[in-house]
Amino acid sequence: MADENMHKELEQLRAEVAALSAARASKKADEAETQSDPKDHQLSESEEITGIIEHAQAAVEADSELKGQFDQLFEQLEQDIKDLPAITTLAVFSLGVVFGRLLR
Repeated sequence: MADENMHKELEQLRAEVAALSAARASKKADEAETQSDPKDHQLSESEEITGIIEHAQAAVEADSELKGQFDQLFEQLEQDIKDLPAITTLAVFSLGVVFGRLLR
């Protein structure tokens, strides 16, 4: 599921990059006469693409960090359940069933 979310987010980011590139290209065509140094324009475009890529990498890292936190939580819950004494757990469960029947 996390892989699907990452793939969807990467596809969205790729679409954003394509849209930004198209917008930059049309803006470049409009401003071709006024710009004196095209290298500066290419540099800013590459910086923008680099920023988008860094954003995508940060999103992937955040997703994997969240997955790690969920794994750690489930491991802790599993350990807590294993640490509970079986007889006490069974007694509490049985009392819950009895009270549930009586309150019905």
